[in-house]
Amino acid sequence: MKTTTPAWLIVALREVETKLRDKAFIISTIGTLLVIIGSIVVSSILGSRTAEFAVAATDESSYEVLDQVQKDKPGDMRLSIAKATEPEARQQLADGELDAMLSSSNGSQEYSLTGYDGVDEQLSQLVADGVDTVLTDRVLSSAGLDATSLPAADALAVSQLQGDADRNSMVKAMGFLFSFLFYMAALLFGMPIANSVIEEKQNRVVEILASTIRLRQLLTGKIIGNVILAMIQLLVFLGVGLLAAYLSPLEIPFLGVVSQVAGWFVVFFFGGFLVLAGAWAALGSLATRTEDLQQSSGPVVTVLIAVLFIGLYAKDGFLVAASYVPIASSVAMPIRLLSGEVALWEPILSLAVLLATCWVVLLFAEKIYRRAVMHTGGSLTLRKALKLEV
Repeated sequence: MKTTTPAWLIVALREVETKLRDKAFIISTIGTLLVIIGSIVVSSILGSRTAEFAVAATDESSYEVLDQVQKDKPGDMRLSIAKATEPEARQQLADGELDAMLSSSNGSQEYSLTGYDGVDEQLSQLVADGVDTVLTDRVLSSAGLDATSLPAADALAVSQLQGDADRNSMVKAMGFLFSFLFYMAALLFGMPIANSVIEEKQNRVVEILASTIRLRQLLTGKIIGNVILAMIQLLVFLGVGLLAAYLSPLEIPFLGVVSQVAGWFVVFFFGGFLVLAGAWAALGSLATRTEDLQQSSGPVVTVLIAVLFIGLYAKDGFLVAASYVPIASSVAMPIRLLSGEVALWEPILSLAVLLATCWVVLLFAEKIYRRAVMHTGGSLTLRKALKLEV
């Protein structure tokens, strides 16, 4: 019975099946998923953990300081204070019942905070602030002044004209994530396209395949197969990460914005990866050995590194310009969308430019591939490949 399955689809499914059987690919994917889940779980635990301290005062002055600390402590801290003699407090420290003890000397002008094998930095800073407050109140009282008449510690409010600190932190974190995912996928799924082309040239397998299917379909299947793999892995990473974030007991700010922009990133990723897939296929057809590819892949790797740095460091006008440059826009435009200050027409225009570039690059790559893939007499340059007969 004659099959009706298109040749390019058979090639694509073979690419997918081969990759899914690769143990290294499976292990790296599972490992990355565990890292994503683990980082969110650890962040949730650390973010929701309440600091608890038990401190004893060995005299009335020290107790006054601890009472001040109790008033000034942050809401996510629990502080238990008590009175004890110095020998009792030392014994309780040794037994693990106390985290620290506070003692005063020199007429209650100097204080000593003692721990068994160290004192927590946060607790130490709070006690130091409490000592400053108590001593300042005493000096003001002796001069007949009221401490409430002094300027408050929060009299200065810090703000910014554009955005806010929390949102900027989110943009930086997601910018790194988008850039890293794009960079890794372009190498993990783009380089095998070129290596596969080289291997088929070396083994003369491409000559056998060319007698059965058209070279255009062979190239199409290779690109589509790796695009499918890259998109599946990206969707799994983003889906698992967002699900873990939504299930986290810790309230993560701007999670809704991140979820929406993640959808845009998937679309831009698709266009950018297609451009790179065409470039990798063309480079593979020009080479005859893996060593040739290592020498000729420099421009593509440079572009990937540039995209990574744009995602990490680009700001203001440079980021706006990069969001309309094909490949770079795969990362730059989603980062801009995270800020919430982008008109709807901008990502649409950027995506149109990216897809148009994708179409041109794939047509050019197919032209190079058909001319160079059957050539086995050494590596070719683009100019030489274009002069070859199909």
